[in-house]
Amino acid sequence: MIQFPIQSFKDNVIYTHDMEAWSYYRLHENTVGVNEQEAENHLVNRLQRLAWQFSAFEEIDYKIVPIPVDIDKRMDSLQAQYEGQYADTGMYYAERAKEILREEAKHVVEYKFFVGVKLKRQELDENLMHSFSSSFKSMNRYLQKLAGFGGQSIDDLTVRLFEESEEDAFTTLNHYLGANRVKEKELRYIIRHQFVRGQAQPDGEGSVYSLTEGILDPGKAGYVGIQQLEDESWCAFLPVSEFPIQLGYKEWAYFFQSYPFPVEVNMRTIYKNKKEDEGRTNTIKKRFRDQDAQLIEANEDDDSLINTGRELLHDLENQIKNQGKPLLRTHINFVVYGPTKEEVRKRARRLKIDFKDQQIELVQPLADQLLLFHQSLPGAKIVADDWEQILTPESFGESLFSLTRKIGNTVGFYLGKNISYAGESVENSQSLVFFHPFLAHLGLKGSKYSSPHVTISGPTGMGKSYLLKDILLNGVFFGAKVLMTDPKDEVEKKFKQAITPEMERTAPFFRDLIESFNYITLSSEKKDAGKLDPLTFLEGEEAQDAAVGVLEYLSELQSNERNVKTAIYKGVRHVLQQEKKPGLLNVVRHLQESEDQDVRNVGDLLYEIGTNGIAKLMFSDGNVEGISLHEQVNILQIQNLNLPDEGEKASTRDEHIAVALMQPLAKFATRFARDDSVVKMTIFEEAWMLMNTGAGDRLINELLRTGRSLRSAVYIITQSTYEYNKPQIKENIGTKFAFKAKTTEEAANIIEFLGLEDNKANRDMLKNLTEGQCIVEDMYGRTAKIQTDVLFDEWISAFNTKENDRGRAETEEAFI
Repeated sequence: MIQFPIQSFKDNVIYTHDMEAWSYYRLHENTVGVNEQEAENHLVNRLQRLAWQFSAFEEIDYKIVPIPVDIDKRMDSLQAQYEGQYADTGMYYAERAKEILREEAKHVVEYKFFVGVKLKRQELDENLMHSFSSSFKSMNRYLQKLAGFGGQSIDDLTVRLFEESEEDAFTTLNHYLGANRVKEKELRYIIRHQFVRGQAQPDGEGSVYSLTEGILDPGKAGYVGIQQLEDESWCAFLPVSEFPIQLGYKEWAYFFQSYPFPVEVNMRTIYKNKKEDEGRTNTIKKRFRDQDAQLIEANEDDDSLINTGRELLHDLENQIKNQGKPLLRTHINFVVYGPTKEEVRKRARRLKIDFKDQQIELVQPLADQLLLFHQSLPGAKIVADDWEQILTPESFGESLFSLTRKIGNTVGFYLGKNISYAGESVENSQSLVFFHPFLAHLGLKGSKYSSPHVTISGPTGMGKSYLLKDILLNGVFFGAKVLMTDPKDEVEKKFKQAITPEMERTAPFFRDLIESFNYITLSSEKKDAGKLDPLTFLEGEEAQDAAVGVLEYLSELQSNERNVKTAIYKGVRHVLQQEKKPGLLNVVRHLQESEDQDVRNVGDLLYEIGTNGIAKLMFSDGNVEGISLHEQVNILQIQNLNLPDEGEKASTRDEHIAVALMQPLAKFATRFARDDSVVKMTIFEEAWMLMNTGAGDRLINELLRTGRSLRSAVYIITQSTYEYNKPQIKENIGTKFAFKAKTTEEAANIIEFLGLEDNKANRDMLKNLTEGQCIVEDMYGRTAKIQTDVLFDEWISAFNTKENDRGRAETEEAFI
């Protein structure tokens, strides 16, 4: 008769009826970036060394448990963080997101990795006996257990017997992979999960025996039915019956994570002594000799696979004898489950076919399902021993155990899906990506970056603005005050075009949200003259540096015109010191009055530039009304700005003026970000143009350094990462999004910027990204290929930057 193995547990240790103890740990999740073979090899190496070191213990229980993503719980946690003017609007959209994602993500899980170690009992020596001599009751309970007397509580003496071994197990595991001792609630979850597979999730509460409530029905060959009071499900256990001779690059504990259904893994590894391992290799050698004899008798040639196996066995035999390499006697069971037997049948079939492609044979035993169910319980003994496989530390390492696909944040708004696997799309990926704009600066455990700043890079039309606006609208729900610069003057127009009578009916909050924003439109009209004059909103040396930078850039001075440069410096300093209301126009007039003809000529040029067209924004006599940022969301847009083509230097006068305007605009944004009295988002569009000026590096560094306060996030939107791929800049950026690379050179630059492995696969991937696809490096340093995805129709309409094609695209695609 099969008996439930667990008598009781305390902290992270399970005690069985046979007076054995198993300690359980939750592993830190490991991630490997896209096409990162070097990082993958590093994980394989750590797993190999762990498998070798664990030979000091008798038995190891590896578990991969799929935990359903609780959309409601995550969104509730997010909603609790909403505050300010738009909190109610955020609640409205969070509820809509719940409704959509509940259906789309009903099979989405996150994989958690647990390791159980069978502990070695410390000998009951005199010292240990003496330490408990005052506790007769404790000793009495221990002696009763040795005599087979059952009980539920664990006495201190029993705990002490396994303490040293538990510490050794934790130290070993933590050294190679990183781990935490499981909490009792987690242990309860693991136990209860066995009895509610495919049903409502356990809450981790209740006594040991209440965790095992349920009726198991092994009556259908190849399946186990699980019945609870108000629910039922089916599961199938699929043990590994055959591994290939060489297991390199099989990823057999990882590749199924992209499936649209959960897969559980239970892997028990048993170690024996060196003599028994040598005996096992001798048994296998005898099989090879028998096969050789059969080949000779049948007059057949040697099989190349058998020859390869013979060579590997010879190497293994030497390593066991000379290096003490352990053999891992392993029992591996994959588990699929679902609401109906037919659903489980389909899932089991998919798993068996895909593993067959990996040359790994899974079987679905007809009569052993209940035994395999029992064997998956924590602390259980091996009762279905027909499926033992012999692995080496190297073949175990190829499992990639502990590797996950996680990217982004656990709690945040929905951003899209991880599509790093070949053939994945937003329609079929089961890996959701969430993003929280105000977490990175908290210095969370395991994070690589402590900066809230973000870069979004890529060419026009690939999805930069789409992603940015999604982050913008979600960001305001946290109460963040926003300044967004819009040199293209398109945000207000696109937002308000989305407000249609139909949208007002289906999304009543949207109109109020969009129309409440403070759209500040700057133009060449006289009323806006001087609004971006750096001398009117900056002070001291900061004002001086900004003014000199603008005037020198507009003057297009050569290196030999030092007399003019000096005059500009002196003119700016004079105006700042002598005038109560300084302005750039006053500096220009000072230059016009110079005795030096070259200086007067430059003064005349600057006067013509500064009193005509859009350049008037930068020039004033000091009597100017500043830009009011009184609302929570402020969008500063500039009309009729002739921007250079993406990535190109300014070649016309209008383009030079546009680039010059970016300098005081960056200063204005920096000034906004500097105030950390409230949570801030400072969004700087077309930042690539700053790098066309001599002060570009300095301005970007200043913007990022200023915003590193605990309450301010800076977003840099740019065409290329080239100018930002410098340690002093990229180390100040917490999250990086990179859209398509147009050239091989740009692909190589993105690879360096994101810290990816430089190989052909990554370069090709970056060049072949399509609209909405990007590579992200999150605050933890993890990288993945994702597809951005917006849930709400009115947002999609508002984010679209393409003009109405009057159905041309749809017509063309209809005939493809």
